Amino acid sequence: MSVSKIIAMIGVNLLAPALGVIVFVLLCRRMQRMNIQSSPDVQCAFLFLTYGGWLMVLLTGLFWEWSGIASLGAFYLILVAPFVMAGVALSLRRSYGLSVFHRVAFIASIVYSGLAVGALRVWLVFHFIAG
Repeated sequence: MSVSKIIAMIGVNLLAPALGVIVFVLLCRRMQRMNIQSSPDVQCAFLFLTYGGWLMVLLTGLFWEWSGIASLGAFYLILVAPFVMAGVALSLRRSYGLSVFHRVAFIASIVYSGLAVGALRVWLVFHFIAG
């Protein structure tokens, strides 16, 4: 294995996920230090997993070799995550005004679900026009 492949493997499979976990832990600590009422830790975990999943799929496609695990991740992101993000949005609908963290998590989950629905609509239109 070449040096560039080893660097890509470490960057994609170890460094990127580790940085995501570190940023998530720092975010949770910041919310705790700020005494955020009902801090959205679990909702933010789902957001980090979902948006981080897209980053992993992108990095894998660009710098690493596609695998069955990458396919499973893409399957989750396309077919399951929109429903998970809709659930996150529903769980945050009443606490939207508690803090900026709640608002950003709510908006990020709505955006994801909205983009997924929009992409599905575009696919269906092109599928039925071309088919």
